[in-house]
Amino acid sequence: MWYLIRFIFFTLLLSGGVFISMAVRYLEVPFSTSWLWFMSTFVIGAGLGLLVKNCGRGGLFVAIPISVLAANTLVGTLWPAEINQNVFRAFNTVAKRDPVYHQLKRHFLPVRQQDLEVAERLQRGVFEQDRELVVAGPLTVSVYAAGLVEAQGLAISQAGDVYVSLSRVGKVVRLRDHDGDGVSDETTVISRGLDRPSGLAVDGNILYVATAHQVMRIGPLDGEIQKTDLFCRDLPVDSQSWRHALAVSPSSDVYVSVAAGQMEDPRRDWRYASVVRLDSQGRSHPFAAGLHECLGLAFHPQSGSLWATDDSPETIGFEVHPDELNVLRDGGDFGWPFCYADRKPDAQLGSLGICQATEPALMALPSHSTPAGIVFGGQLKADPLYRSMLYVAMNGSEHGKQNQGFRLMAIPLTEVGRIRGWGIDLVSGWSVGGAVWGRPRDVAIGPDGALYVSDSLAGAVYRILFPFHAPHEPADS
Repeated sequence: MWYLIRFIFFTLLLSGGVFISMAVRYLEVPFSTSWLWFMSTFVIGAGLGLLVKNCGRGGLFVAIPISVLAANTLVGTLWPAEINQNVFRAFNTVAKRDPVYHQLKRHFLPVRQQDLEVAERLQRGVFEQDRELVVAGPLTVSVYAAGLVEAQGLAISQAGDVYVSLSRVGKVVRLRDHDGDGVSDETTVISRGLDRPSGLAVDGNILYVATAHQVMRIGPLDGEIQKTDLFCRDLPVDSQSWRHALAVSPSSDVYVSVAAGQMEDPRRDWRYASVVRLDSQGRSHPFAAGLHECLGLAFHPQSGSLWATDDSPETIGFEVHPDELNVLRDGGDFGWPFCYADRKPDAQLGSLGICQATEPALMALPSHSTPAGIVFGGQLKADPLYRSMLYVAMNGSEHGKQNQGFRLMAIPLTEVGRIRGWGIDLVSGWSVGGAVWGRPRDVAIGPDGALYVSDSLAGAVYRILFPFHAPHEPADS
């Protein structure tokens, strides 16, 4: 009897030491983690010594696997592997000491599997079978519209109409929810016969549409009949890099991205691999260069700076380059094809001298994640934590790892627009074991305060609702 009691006690002691050693990377302590390593080593040594002395070698051989199994089970329960790997990305040790980090953990952990809400009339195609998403935090995700072939750009008017570009069929459609149930009731084609429409942007009563070669204007949006006219007629494009991002500044200047195209093209246009500003006549003016393929543009609501995603080439030189998030400035060169990330030279093309004259990326993102549409969360009907974030649709790639993209990322920001050092995988699960069924493409916020996400593979638009606690209003005296 006493032998069994001693065996259990010393096995628990050994398990405690093993647990501490496994949990060091998760524990947040005010003192150095070196003390945790010292403590775990001391406890493990004491446990082993006492087991040999009191229970013999036979007891030791039985106790070791039991201790490791018990400690591993407890660590897996407290910090599931899925959370550690898939929620906090672009992680930075400085961010862990930020007090907001603890607030984020309370909001977003643990993640959970959530059934995707699909109205009965939309349960066709990819949504004929039940779908689950991995959601961090108390969010609700539902399908707003489906059956949209290769949905690309997304824009929402002040009236709440949702506009989506359908590149494969050359259309722009308007979605309306008449009964306010969070599901589109009406799909209307407002423009057809377009050459691979992609980026969209609303400016008051006008919708701008970027096609492969042009920028169109459609309006007035509040009228029954919209007129489509040509705004910019000669965007450069090649056969593969035809997608553009659009943004309209508070002063109604239009900005459009142009992908890099093929460098060996003898008729190469100066606008390749850049973001250009279009004046009121639709003429192009240089703004920012050195961007391989910018798929998302958004103006910061406080600073007015223009933020951009950049999808790096699959390979260049001998390296696989990370994708990027950048803050653009007029006349800035962001490095492509000579430099990437924090002004690092490409192995074949770059040099330290060239790269020192370029602009560093604000944040390096995983290669092949394909960051696309972006939006600042200030207009969300949500708690302040969510309104302070930048939301990025990660479109994913057919190359590389199948778990890098295919998710909605949220990047916490300070009030003045500084990133806090990490990205959070807010919604994922469009890629399961390498089998991809959805690819988030663009994001926009509606006047209802919900976040809308287009999906270029599933042909859908999702609607995401955030937790919101209305501020307390004092009673009238």
